[in-house]
Amino acid sequence: MCVDANAGARAAARQRQREKNAVFEQKRLQFFNKETSLARAQNRNIIGYGRDLSDAYVRAIYAQGKGRLRNQQLVANYFSKKKVDEGGRSRKFGQKGLQNLLRQQTEIQGVVRNMFGRNLAYAQTGATRKFQAANARAREKLGVPAAYGAPVMMPPSDRFTGALQVISTVGSVVSAFSDIKLKEKVQEVGMSPKGYKIYEFNYKGNDTRYRGVMAQDVVKKNPMAVGITDNYLTVDYSKIDVAMEVV
Repeated sequence: MCVDANAGARAAARQRQREKNAVFEQKRLQFFNKETSLARAQNRNIIGYGRDLSDAYVRAIYAQGKGRLRNQQLVANYFSKKKVDEGGRSRKFGQKGLQNLLRQQTEIQGVVRNMFGRNLAYAQTGATRKFQAANARAREKLGVPAAYGAPVMMPPSDRFTGALQVISTVGSVVSAFSDIKLKEKVQEVGMSPKGYKIYEFNYKGNDTRYRGVMAQDVVKKNPMAVGITDNYLTVDYSKIDVAMEVV
């Protein structure tokens, strides 16, 4: 008897497994596309970060160039207005002009130092924060990878219960589980013309009473009538002169 009582449940489990695999593959592909988008966003962010640093350095170089040009103009203006030292007021005037030149040069140098020092550092810090924030936003859009989750449990095959169902339905069978290990409340009730002991019994966990033989008896007289399924002995009733039936 090869009827599987869990055939429907096993078919349903296989269908759930196919559906679960399809959903997982869909989510896995979606995450792969998000990973690709993340990589592109990170590349753009790196380019933007480099441009921000470059722009800050260009501004500093530009300020340095303006400072040098202004210093050149100041020096040229100073010497164009410088008079011959005649002593007295003329000497004091020349000293005042030199002091004014040095003061303006100091101011220019201060501006240039700030551009290459503090201001450039501020620009670099701002560019770094902007880069990190952009990467964080891109990473947040990625989400979490697809998780397969708990596996779909496949119910075991249950040919024994299937056999009992068929027996209960048709009243007699050709082949059935007849292993004494599956039976209880066994009572010998007779013997067939060919010498097979006949018993009444019920299967463990089933209150229905049956009449038939024990595989352990049949194998001694007719081994060809005995088989094995799921590690339990079965009897082919078509090869003996006893019919298994519901009492």
